[in-house]
Amino acid sequence: MNANTRRLLSGYGWFDHREDLLAHAPVRPELVVCDECDAVYSRRPLARNEVARCTRCGSMLGRGPVLTVDGQLALSLAALLVFITGNLSDIVTLNLGGAHSQVTLLESIESTWQTGQHVVALLAGATAFAFPLSVILLRLYVLLPLTAGRRVSGFVPAMRALRWVTRWSMVEVFLFGALVAIVKSAGLASVILGVGLFSYAVLTFLLAANQAAGLHGLWRRASELPS
Repeated sequence: MNANTRRLLSGYGWFDHREDLLAHAPVRPELVVCDECDAVYSRRPLARNEVARCTRCGSMLGRGPVLTVDGQLALSLAALLVFITGNLSDIVTLNLGGAHSQVTLLESIESTWQTGQHVVALLAGATAFAFPLSVILLRLYVLLPLTAGRRVSGFVPAMRALRWVTRWSMVEVFLFGALVAIVKSAGLASVILGVGLFSYAVLTFLLAANQAAGLHGLWRRASELPS
């Protein structure tokens, strides 16, 4: 990407020059950079629930681990199982005039695509399927070696990718939208909530718990281990 393209995208908020600098900067896991003002600090261990804030702008730099690495791994494995269950099971069963219709998430996305709502189908597939799955797999890719006492190759790119996809994982938005659609459909047909919907409700809490644990502890743990 040339300089003119970067400036154009930055003007529209589609490109962050800091991400471009990080991509070409030397890897320094022992340092932490403030997202708001770019101040640099030495990374230090944080006690449980301790919050480190930037002395310049006051934004949060990191939070002490609420969960251990083993605990985060357990949550990620549980999230993977719940995610698989949620996508293989029916979200709802509609009963209209004696006709039963069972719908899974992927089937609903496919139906939306076939009706011509391509943008809606892509957004639903990305935020409710692709990004949550990416978050889970990236966490497992990082956590499994850390629990074994080593740092996986490609740890830094994986952590950067994890930070990015976490912003776009919107399972809670999908869940809220599904509940609104179910409430509206209840006046037209008999609606039975399926296992898939309950699985996504559980998945929302599991992903939120892992996100609340933060990435500070993983960076610290990785900086103490050989590659």
